[in-house]
Amino acid sequence: MSEDAGEKTEQPTGHKISQAREKGQVPKSMEVSASVVLLASGGALLLLGPYGWGRLVDFFRHMVWRAADFSREPTDLVMISDLALKEVLIITLPLALIIMIVSLIVNIYQIGGFIMVWDTIVPKIDKINFIKGFGRFFKMRTFVECVKSILKMLVIFLVGYLVIKDHLDDFVLMADMQPITIAVLALKIALEIFVKTVIVLLVLAAMDYGYQRWQFNEDMKMTKQEVKDEYKQIEGDPIVKNRIRQAQREASKKRQLEGVPNADVVIANPTHFAVALEYDRTKAPAPIVVAKGADFLALRIKDIAREAKVPIVENKPLAQALYKAVEVGEVIPSEFYKAVAGVLSYVYKVKGRKRRG
Repeated sequence: MSEDAGEKTEQPTGHKISQAREKGQVPKSMEVSASVVLLASGGALLLLGPYGWGRLVDFFRHMVWRAADFSREPTDLVMISDLALKEVLIITLPLALIIMIVSLIVNIYQIGGFIMVWDTIVPKIDKINFIKGFGRFFKMRTFVECVKSILKMLVIFLVGYLVIKDHLDDFVLMADMQPITIAVLALKIALEIFVKTVIVLLVLAAMDYGYQRWQFNEDMKMTKQEVKDEYKQIEGDPIVKNRIRQAQREASKKRQLEGVPNADVVIANPTHFAVALEYDRTKAPAPIVVAKGADFLALRIKDIAREAKVPIVENKPLAQALYKAVEVGEVIPSEFYKAVAGVLSYVYKVKGRKRRG
């Protein structure tokens, strides 16, 4: 029994996953982010490359044409540096913006929304502890990540090797080629390596994403005792809840019994039900149920009514109907007006006779 209670065999509850999410613990694959960002970078280079290359060529032409106008004075050097920096920013900022947006979208998609966890941002002394940090190198998760990185590098190297091997004949013929032809061929080979590498990395990323989700689920699994404790924490201990309900029922009964002495009449059947009614035109246009009960509580209501000299009228159908249809503190519905009016009329007549007697 104790061994079973200590084994994490239960699937994580929604509450535990929500708590982990608030702490920043979510399934996330760095391989997915890296692969998609690499693909986006390549696409952005293909899209913005001609524009950037054109600006760069125009800048150098402009500088060459105006070379005679510049001197070696510090002001001219500063102006040239500013112009160069401006061109670099114009060329690189769109590329950096695209990469940043894609990276943000991929990460938000992986974790299912935007999460800001301040505890992970605030620096902690134990995180820079050398001994603890050294110990993390020997954890299974760190070992798995290291193996993944090595395999990824081997796969990239293998892809590059296979592509270059397929183009060995082209490398032999480069000696007789024009420079522009060599540049085009080199660009073609580099693009082929890039595309095949990205495809392989995307496949590896999909596998890693599945592994990360599986690992997260395994880490979040709970023992049977943890599930019970969480249920008690959220819903409350059943024993405590029963005690609270019992106390509430007792308090409700006490409040009801306190209203019986002020009632005008108690309508009851011989044993099972009793309903105490109060009729005060300043409080409500119709009689109000100030107390009601069944079995033992009904007997208690009738005992208090006798002590307070409140009339008790036995009317089995009316007592049952009022008990089922009206709650304590509510005005009786209109369908009971005639029957209750007859009871109150009888009670008032009896009280009048006693006063005259």
